[in-house]
Parts: sequence; structure tokens; C-alpha cells
Amino acid sequence: MRDEILNYGVVGATLKHSKSPEIQAAAIAHAGIQANYDKYEITEENFETEIRQLLMKLNGMNITIPYKEKILKYINKVDKLAKRIGAVNTVKVNRGGLIEGYNTDYFGFKESLKDHDLKGKKVTILGGGGAAKAVLVALEDLEVERIEVRVRNVDKVVNDLPRLDNCELVVELFNREFDISDTHLLINATPVGQGRLAGEMPLTDLQLNCLEEGSIVYDLIYSDTLMLQEARKRKCHAINGSEMLVLQGAESFSLWTGTELNEDLITKMREAFYSAVAA
Repeated sequence: MRDEILNYGVVGATLKHSKSPEIQAAAIAHAGIQANYDKYEITEENFETEIRQLLMKLNGMNITIPYKEKILKYINKVDKLAKRIGAVNTVKVNRGGLIEGYNTDYFGFKESLKDHDLKGKKVTILGGGGAAKAVLVALEDLEVERIEVRVRNVDKVVNDLPRLDNCELVVELFNREFDISDTHLLINATPVGQGRLAGEMPLTDLQLNCLEEGSIVYDLIYSDTLMLQEARKRKCHAINGSEMLVLQGAESFSLWTGTELNEDLITKMREAFYSAVAA
């Protein structure tokens, strides 16, 4: 029997800059429930042992880099959307031991672009990990025409990405020379721009110079990265991952607790994020 206090957390390899505890604390206060939310850093070599322990201890968890695909092995029931994506970022542990896996990155990303019409457009994604998979499926549902994914190892990634039936998907080599002049939406799904790579860009100035004014540059990192700063200089729409973080976190909380996913919840979590960033 679990304690009456509910326990949640975020699981990843590096969580120093994570703002999930702050936004989930706001959700807990908003819902008026007794719960804790903590960070759980796990090294890749200790993942199997420690994730099993956490699944016994927690009522739910958010999964972040690099475990969104690795966690699938430990889940009894994978949601239809998460199965389509091939990655899980939200885990719910039910009484009786049923472990359910969901992907709320999809909702967070798709909803964050609700004011932009992407139908018939070309998109370029840098990186092909778990977050990129959710982005791919969301983009297909937003009716883009063509998605070009740029990765370091094409052979490793090409057969691991979700199958897209309603838009063209091309996987090509990531280098510092490819042309993005016809890209309407450029997405960074790599770690370049945060942590030890803060102050760096995944692309060169020359590549960014090819973007047309009014193009969208979206960095899944939720800070104002150098790439976003350079995009604004080129009169592009610059979007960071903060809204995606808040929205996916709100859906996670709703799945765990049954709390209605509404604007009041999202607003409280959004306010908590910006307060944490400003602190």
C-alpha cells in the first residue's frame, strides 16, 4: 500500500537545469493535493536497476533525455499515440502494478504552434531522438508537406523513426553545409545550445543566412539560445521550448491525477516556469 502522499518525479541523465519540479509544484498547489515531485538523475549504466526501484516508489514520472525510448521496456501498457511515436515521456504507475506510458511532448509541441499555419510547408529537424519523434508525428498531423531530418548517423536513425503516411520524410546527413533556404520551419532537437554547449549553435551563420524573413526557428531547449538570438536578427519568428515544456507537463499532471487540463492549470504552471527562470 502506498502512502497517502503521492510521489512524482523527472528522470534523466542530466537534470541540473530542469524546471519540471517548479512547474509541477505549481500544479500540485493548484489541485490542492498532497504530493511531492523530485529530480532523479540516473546514469545509463545504472538505468535498469534504478528505474525498477523508482517504478516501485513513484506514482508517476516524466522521462527526459536520453531515456524516452529506453523506458518502453518497463511499461505494461503503451498509449496508442506513444506507440505511434515510439517514445514515452510520461509514465503513470497504477495501484496493482499496471505501468502506463504516454507521450505528452506531442501535445506540448503541437499546441505551441497553434497560431502558425504549417499546411503544405517544408520543415527541417536537427536531431532524431525521442523528442524529435514526437515532433515528427505532430508535424504530420499539422499537415506539413515535407520533413527533412538531419542526423549524424543516417543508418542508425532512418529505420527507428515513426512511419509517416501523409507527408514526405527524408533522413539525411547532419553537417555544417546543407541548404535550408526552402525551409519554413527549422527545429533544433539536439542538445547544442544548453549545458556545456551553451553559447554554441548547431548550424553556421551562413546556413542561417539562407532562411527567408518570416521563417520560424524553433529550439526545443527552453532558454533563449544563441540560435534563436541569431534567428531574430534575420527577422525570423524565434520560439523556444518553454511553452512546450509547460504544456506537456500540464498534460502529464492531468494524466497522473485526473485534474482537468484547462487554461487555469496551464497558466499556474506557466507562471511558475517564468518565476523559476527569473530567480
